[in-house]
Amino acid sequence: MASHLDWIKRFSYSLFLLFILGSFQQKEMNTLTIQFRAYVHGEPLELNKKYQNTFGETFEITRFRFYAGKLAPVYTGTHFKSKIPSHYHLIDFSDSATTRIELPVTAGIIYNGIQFQMGIDSVDQNRGAQTGALDPIKGMFWTWNSGYINIKIEGNSPVSTQPAHIFEYHIGGYHDIYNTVWQIKLYSTNDQSFLISNGKKIMIEIGMDLDYLFDGPTPIHIGEVPSCMVPGQLARNISENFIGTFTGLTISPHP
Repeated sequence: MASHLDWIKRFSYSLFLLFILGSFQQKEMNTLTIQFRAYVHGEPLELNKKYQNTFGETFEITRFRFYAGKLAPVYTGTHFKSKIPSHYHLIDFSDSATTRIELPVTAGIIYNGIQFQMGIDSVDQNRGAQTGALDPIKGMFWTWNSGYINIKIEGNSPVSTQPAHIFEYHIGGYHDIYNTVWQIKLYSTNDQSFLISNGKKIMIEIGMDLDYLFDGPTPIHIGEVPSCMVPGQLARNISENFIGTFTGLTISPHP
């Protein structure tokens, strides 16, 4: 017959198991929907539509892609640490499915932002051609440079001096002062926090104001700079303009 002490030990162990199971139940996983949306003059971007930049240059964008990797929510409490996934997403505005990401998150915790890496860092660049979003078939790998393009923007403009009046910005580079990889952390425009819980779906829109691409810290006149295809100071400057296009987060119930 079990002693009174053995019974107490078993009872304590059962309570411990219930506590552990309760902890797991409190930390169930849920899904947060991240929607990247680009705007020109305050209206959603339409490919192949004519626009005019701040300098009066008419242009249309025919291709717009960039890499966003290691997406994770930002916790309101500083004692929590986000689990940063290692994979990348190719955001391609000619394929609307790629602009929406279902991000697994821990339920029952309050968040107030989103963080991600814009571009492919040196560690992954030095691994060479890879698969998935990093497959060279996606058109974002420089075979001549053995590296990835972080941002690709192509289009047409009558002021471009390139053949067929195209303009093209293939922005890459991850070395030293010419690094075009950025760590981005965004918050809602009104400092709104959000709680992810079972049965409550939330969509976070990451807005991008493409007017800032041309009219950023380094003004880009298409007539003067119709092309950037190699790493260097110009690519770095254009990437600085690009990260300025991220305007913040809009939080809304999932439709």
